Amino acid sequence: MAGPDLIKTLLYTVNNLLQQQKYKAALAVLKGFRNGVVYGAKIRAPHALVMTFLFKSGRSTCTCCRGSCSPCLGWP
Repeated sequence: MAGPDLIKTLLYTVNNLLQQQKYKAALAVLKGFRNGVVYGAKIRAPHALVMTFLFKSGRSTCTCCRGSCSPCLGWP
């Protein structure tokens, strides 16, 4: 295992690199990519999985004729 001095040195070096202005654009791209992956894993994938099981037989009648179903379901 690495000693505490090595970890402190590594953290100090990484923090200095991240604070430099020339890496700001690259870090913004990485942050956006990371946020997209997190959003996809937490929100999009479970939603797609649930919708697949709910509507695996095809479109339901309410998705086809939303205008006629919305008054009975209370949708605006």
